[in-house]
Amino acid sequence: MSQNTSGFYKLFSYPILYSLTQKIMSGESKRASLVKNIVTKNSKLLDIGCGTAKIIESLPQINYYGYDISKKYIRYAKKKYSSKKYNFYCKKFNFKEIKKLPKFDFILLFGIMHHLDDTELRKTLFLLKKVLKTKGTLLTCDPIFIKKQNIFANFLIKSDVGKNVRYKKDYLKLLNKNFKKIKVKIHNQSFIPYTWFSTQCRY
Repeated sequence: MSQNTSGFYKLFSYPILYSLTQKIMSGESKRASLVKNIVTKNSKLLDIGCGTAKIIESLPQINYYGYDISKKYIRYAKKKYSSKKYNFYCKKFNFKEIKKLPKFDFILLFGIMHHLDDTELRKTLFLLKKVLKTKGTLLTCDPIFIKKQNIFANFLIKSDVGKNVRYKKDYLKLLNKNFKKIKVKIHNQSFIPYTWFSTQCRY
């Protein structure tokens, strides 16, 4: 995983500061809008890189499975969201893990692709397809580079913790390896200037 975790970036390892940053940058509201009217009640949902699992507050009643490698984030999530329908794992999502999991109606890959290099992302997408139901949906959201991008948005994205932000064609090249039906949306956020790349993927 290619990301900067030293110096200033280390602050993001604290759940409260991470959540505050997501709120300021409209990350929370953006992700909430992506699941609204998409994720259905009583479905099974897998959230890779779930962070503090704030997205739960934007979901209907579901069976939730959240993975994150941060002990602090998972500890925070377990304490805040204690329903028996919510399952949290402080582990890397790998082939060993998928053997223990059910098939999912929805999988969230929010803010993760730009942290993974091409090899890591190909492997992750392959594994996700293994646990996604035939008519299931993978939802993704990440920052993106575009031509004639707002200068401030471009600066913020280049300064991101994740070091694998891509252009549209590069994201799609990797997604197309496992998913043939892909709906794409690029959103230019006005305040604070930022550019989001989101997809709904099916195979």
